[in-house]
Amino acid sequence: MEIREIVETNQVLKEMLKDCPYSILKRWELKTYPEGYVVCHQNMVYKYFHVIIEGQANIYIMAENGKKYSQSIYGKGSYFGELEIFDNKPYICSVEAMTDLKVLRIHRKYFLQWIEKDRHFSLYMARTLCDGFYKLSKKAGEDTLYSLKYRVCNYLLLCIDSGIRRPNGIEIEVNKDQLSEQFVVTQRSINRILQQLKEKNLIEVESNSILIIDLEGLKEERRISQNE
Repeated sequence: MEIREIVETNQVLKEMLKDCPYSILKRWELKTYPEGYVVCHQNMVYKYFHVIIEGQANIYIMAENGKKYSQSIYGKGSYFGELEIFDNKPYICSVEAMTDLKVLRIHRKYFLQWIEKDRHFSLYMARTLCDGFYKLSKKAGEDTLYSLKYRVCNYLLLCIDSGIRRPNGIEIEVNKDQLSEQFVVTQRSINRILQQLKEKNLIEVESNSILIIDLEGLKEERRISQNE
């Protein structure tokens, strides 16, 4: 598929690239990676700016002892490499394909030309970077100040919009290993909180999903645990 076709069928890309000069647009490359592939490794230098057009990627930091801290899950329209590309810095995080992943990428040389020539893109970057920093700052504050129960309840409630409405509740896809990485706790700690919520008849736990059966009760549990 031509780059122009990809842009026309992707609203986020269309907004990002709407004033991109053709001399830059033709420099984009389409790349695909299988699930589990590490696209970029922490502490290594890469000379590309990437935009996800299909699939999801886990953005995480790995400690020397092998412990993972998942900062975020990126999906369609998300970009990475922007923090490091200006000064050729090593990547702060690793980027791993959680599903089969399709990205567009552009070399640093053309990225720098693009941001210099395209005022719309410069403003787009400033706006979306500020939004990303806002969310990361909020998450860092919650990770430091609030209990694990509050963070798990809050996470489940934030996932509701993407959940599937069932006759007996709202089903959301949850990778419990991913949760332990995101909250920097053991899998046992996550299971303990989920079991507590299940015993209160707020949720049902399946292997790859959680069914929220008492939405108001879960909201109340979040409110109570905020002060624990």
